[in-house]
Amino acid sequence: MTDWKKWMARSLCVIVLALGLALPAAADIGPKPSVEVALRGLEGRRYYVTLLADREGSGPWSAENDYSDWMGDKAAWEAFAAYEAPAGWYFWSEYADCTETGRFVWSYYPPQRFYILAWLPDSGQFIRSETPVERYAFDSRFTATVSGESFAVARSYDYAGAAAGLLARAALTVAIETAAGWLLFGLRRRAQLLLILQVNAVTQLALNLALNLCAYFSGPMLAALAYIPLELAVFAAEGAVYARRLPWPAGSRPHPWLYSLGANAISFAAGWALAGYGLPGL
Repeated sequence: MTDWKKWMARSLCVIVLALGLALPAAADIGPKPSVEVALRGLEGRRYYVTLLADREGSGPWSAENDYSDWMGDKAAWEAFAAYEAPAGWYFWSEYADCTETGRFVWSYYPPQRFYILAWLPDSGQFIRSETPVERYAFDSRFTATVSGESFAVARSYDYAGAAAGLLARAALTVAIETAAGWLLFGLRRRAQLLLILQVNAVTQLALNLALNLCAYFSGPMLAALAYIPLELAVFAAEGAVYARRLPWPAGSRPHPWLYSLGANAISFAAGWALAGYGLPGL
């Protein structure tokens, strides 16, 4: 094995070990699925909101729970508990006063299928979604709009924002790795830069799409865990292409594989630093 291959192998081991040790491990502290409902048509009125589940209980929730002070307004709990829900649907004692926020969030083990139910204490009126609703993502977002005596419900996940974030991350990575090639590795010929741009456009779009799908369906923790093997796969794919096709004077240093490793390490560090500043999409 040549010296540069030995150096590359050692560097990869250090990176993998460092990233693995940086991930905290603890029981039941990771992100949990959530449901967020934006309410429309109840402005200026006082109201409480809950979700009726199609099971008697799950996780910490149960239809058999009695009222406790930590639950909040007792009158609201009694109203929801006395509500004549459709057969097979249950109140799990989770509810909130949404008068000020116009938004109901169930962030810890919400039901998979549910009705959205609001209670207006001033009139004693109940407003329920027309049909059952089902979670569709790790963080499912809905808009419930008053329509007569019920809610019309629509999904309201920010797909445009997610797509913009994906494209922003991919574009930033392409720019960083191209700049690294230009400034640090002397890759300034037109053919070199064109290949780097083409390869990075493919790998970074694929990487960020995979991460977005992981976060969408299984949450940010899985996306964080998947990032390490996916980033290594990107390094391997880019290195293989550069070693075969990147114009490089015979016998010169650094080698294309070293450029792939260095460029990916630099873009990873830059993205991590920018994410700490809350840059949208990172």
